[in-house]
Amino acid sequence: MRAARARRVGAAAWLALMTTGCAGWRVESASPREVLRNPDVHAVRIIKPDRTKVEIYDPAIQGDSITGHPTQRAVARMMLPLSSVQTIATRHTSIGKTLLAGLAIAGGVAAYALLMSLNQTQ
Repeated sequence: MRAARARRVGAAAWLALMTTGCAGWRVESASPREVLRNPDVHAVRIIKPDRTKVEIYDPAIQGDSITGHPTQRAVARMMLPLSSVQTIATRHTSIGKTLLAGLAIAGGVAAYALLMSLNQTQ
């Protein structure tokens, strides 16, 4: 009985640690050149004037364009002219989303433990 409880607690702790990566997009008020000067920016989401969204990973300024990869694992590079950038957003860790996911996981584990304890009393 104690071993099963220890396994459940260990699994819950592992799941809680895995939720620390919840991220979201934050629109930046600075120009794209200023945003991309920051070495901590690893991905940007660009909204073009026609309202289409383009995500660029490992972005850099090259001349009058933003270059980078279309996905995190892509080898091919893409270029987007700075003139077609209406807004630019960067990825940030969202503490609220992380806490909400952790609470949801903890609630699921607690509900499972409660149901298992009710099932064993019969």
